[in-house]
Amino acid sequence: MRPLARLRAWAQTLACLSLAASATACRAAGDDEVVLRMTSWQSPQENLLDLPAIQAFERAHPGVRVVNEPVSNQAEYREKVITAIASGAPPDVLLLDGIDVPSFAEAGVLLDLAPFAQRVGIAVQDFFPNVLAMFARGDTVLAFPKGFSPVVYYYNRALFDAAGVAYPRDGWTFDEFLQTAKALTIDRDGDGTPDQWGTAVDRRFHTWQAMVWSGGGDILAPDGKRSTGALDAPASLRSLEFLTSLATTHRVAPRPNAFRAVSGNETRLFYSGRLALLPSGHWLIPNIRAQLTKGKLSLGVVSFPRAPDARASTPLFASGWAVPRNSAHRKLAVQLAAALSGPEAQRQRLSAGLELATMPAIQREFASRDTLGLEEAFLRQVATGRAPWGSRIERFREVEAQLPDIIDRVVIRNEAVASVARDVARRIDEILAR
Repeated sequence: MRPLARLRAWAQTLACLSLAASATACRAAGDDEVVLRMTSWQSPQENLLDLPAIQAFERAHPGVRVVNEPVSNQAEYREKVITAIASGAPPDVLLLDGIDVPSFAEAGVLLDLAPFAQRVGIAVQDFFPNVLAMFARGDTVLAFPKGFSPVVYYYNRALFDAAGVAYPRDGWTFDEFLQTAKALTIDRDGDGTPDQWGTAVDRRFHTWQAMVWSGGGDILAPDGKRSTGALDAPASLRSLEFLTSLATTHRVAPRPNAFRAVSGNETRLFYSGRLALLPSGHWLIPNIRAQLTKGKLSLGVVSFPRAPDARASTPLFASGWAVPRNSAHRKLAVQLAAALSGPEAQRQRLSAGLELATMPAIQREFASRDTLGLEEAFLRQVATGRAPWGSRIERFREVEAQLPDIIDRVVIRNEAVASVARDVARRIDEILAR
């Protein structure tokens, strides 16, 4: 049975299973101790960031112990959570990725947190509206958002300075991006292969979704029910032609099969100061924090370039803490989800640099103390942020799996953008029609 079908089946028998769930309520050390189980795909380092919030929660709730049961493999996480909910032994609190919201919302297996928010100290209006919206369906709130990131272009200030190129500014155009990348692509030894690249073309869809949007195109039609007419529409083709031409025509980005010649992928090239512009999210910061704080690396952040007749736009990738409807300890679980998403927990997580706070006041407070200027630059991108398709339609994992094929076929196999886009759009239509 498919995961979603399993969830739906569970939803139909909720009343029966709630009795079983009560029977499995965890009581470890004695009848007076309540054990709350939480789960996520977070790394051990991320789990440590949540520890102060958990410890504060336990101090405020004597007799309650929180047990964190992380799943190290994110690919297995969703399946394990679905199985646990369907079997009537759910975690009390779970981390919900934006891409899983449609399936869980459709199945109706998560508790609506909106009626309880004020009682547990959460003011939903304190969240960025476009971030909260990813976890909301009408007035229903399926998770308290705990962190997010837009996708941006990082640029290496030292390479710009050395080439005498002005730093880019938000809202720059495709042509300005191309001219900048050309100026920063340098073949120092004259062997025909650049020693420094202007930018990179990453085949992974999340790194170029913003390029399509900022060119006025899209992957799916507005109703999310088809790709033909959207992915193969003129505006989308213009964006895809621009993106792939960076590697094929203009040679300001290495082709994937050229990586061997420059001994590293695009991220390693960027880290080593051989690539000027890299698309990524805030999650890149922890990997380079030490270099940044020691002044060994100086970076800026700027929006994706846009077509002259379009507006820059970027996806916001977010996650939040949710409570299954069949949690044996609903009240305590909602309180724990609030504690993990509240201001103090968000301040603690900001210290690691993984993501932005989902509360504007907390993010602005943090940005005001950032001497590197990166947090303020990220904050500016939020206004142009949109919910990614993954948070809006089911089956997007299958859709997303088709999209890197566009880059591969155009950049590596030299196929025409228009024919590849039409082919991929038809395949996506078939997926959405199932």
